[in-house]
Amino acid sequence: MSLYDKMLNLKQLINGEEAEKFLNYYYGKFFKGDITIIDGEETCTLTFRYGQCIDVIEGIPETGIDIGVSGSDKEWKKFMGHRSLSVATNRGNSDNLTTIGGAVRFRQNFNVVAQLARVYAGIR
Repeated sequence: MSLYDKMLNLKQLINGEEAEKFLNYYYGKFFKGDITIIDGEETCTLTFRYGQCIDVIEGIPETGIDIGVSGSDKEWKKFMGHRSLSVATNRGNSDNLTTIGGAVRFRQNFNVVAQLARVYAGIR
């Protein structure tokens, strides 16, 4: 299954059965923008408007990367074992995922990206 197909599944989960938790517990209801996921050689971007995923595109949008997470197959597999984005992006560990986009904006929306990455890990 391609990353794009996985992102379509992720969109359905985030807007469906994961919506309540994503919107309220992880503060997704305040997020408006793009989250880019890079998994190996594939890249997809999800567009959100106040916590609702409204679009999925292959690649990086023309406006560039807003925020997101990047990793190789090995790095994503390691993340799947613990699902802690704090641990997975800590520079002191090996085989880490990498945060992408604006550092301040990423920190402001950490919970949103972390939950999105956890749900994606379940699909992966």
